[in-house]
Amino acid sequence: MLIHSLKILTLTAIFTLSPRLVALEEPVNAKPILIAGSTTVTELLVEIKDELRNGFGNSIQIRPMGSDKGIKAIADNVIDVGSSSRYLTKIEQEKWPYLKQIVIAQDALAFFINSSLNIDNLTSNELRSIYQGKINTWSSLSSKTPKLSNKNDEILLFSKGTHHGSFDVFLEFLELDYIKDPDTSYIRLKNAGNRGLFSNQRVSLYDHFNQALGIVQRIPNAIAYDSYGAISKLEDDRRINKVTLLSINNVKPSKETIENGDYEFVRPLILIVNTQSPRSKLIGEKLVMLLKSPQVQAKMSNQGYLAVN
Repeated sequence: MLIHSLKILTLTAIFTLSPRLVALEEPVNAKPILIAGSTTVTELLVEIKDELRNGFGNSIQIRPMGSDKGIKAIADNVIDVGSSSRYLTKIEQEKWPYLKQIVIAQDALAFFINSSLNIDNLTSNELRSIYQGKINTWSSLSSKTPKLSNKNDEILLFSKGTHHGSFDVFLEFLELDYIKDPDTSYIRLKNAGNRGLFSNQRVSLYDHFNQALGIVQRIPNAIAYDSYGAISKLEDDRRINKVTLLSINNVKPSKETIENGDYEFVRPLILIVNTQSPRSKLIGEKLVMLLKSPQVQAKMSNQGYLAVN
């Protein structure tokens, strides 16, 4: 009889304490809503945070950690909604088939350099060769480039960190592969899909758009890339008075060239819902409804992002 009673008590405790069972009855607004992942999507969501907060009647926490970490966090159900600036890979979809991807906007990778170089266009082949170290001086790219010292003529390469969706898209568009130098913040690149050697040219990594902007402002021979939506918001800002947004293959990134497909380096901005979590599903459904409102879509467009219905 005592053993039977203990079994009942144990089962009751398990049923009562199980986080999954408690979550089924927990109101969505019992705690702040946590969205985390892509730094690019974070930039977008921060701009419409007031509309989201008013729509939910609850506080919204938005944390930038990179697409890779955001995908892992929502898969492990430690956040309410994940965000990514790339689609899930086939491996991720097989590993976490319960993750639902919701495209909310289109953005583009924009490459930028210091205006003192007097260069405003590169071909995609030139861009690929630059990041592979095959082209390593600015003066070899344009006759308009002013005479530079050897130090300032050397192309210095910068890239978004490897855990960001922007980096994955960068590799995909330029058909590159990378290797990380141990115990450093550098990577080296080569053509993807061949057995060739990695370049000796080191590529320095950064995590945030403002870092990339500061690098190109301060260093006259640097090249970097990041979200078009993020940089377009600063078009008339003195912080980018030394920065040139490059055209690629004679097409400048803009909302129009992104929408009509003329600009090649376009990528999706995605929210990710864990369909095994009732809380995540409910929040995801409400987010989609709020993001489709004309007011929010207009605000997203004004910030340089192409909203997707």
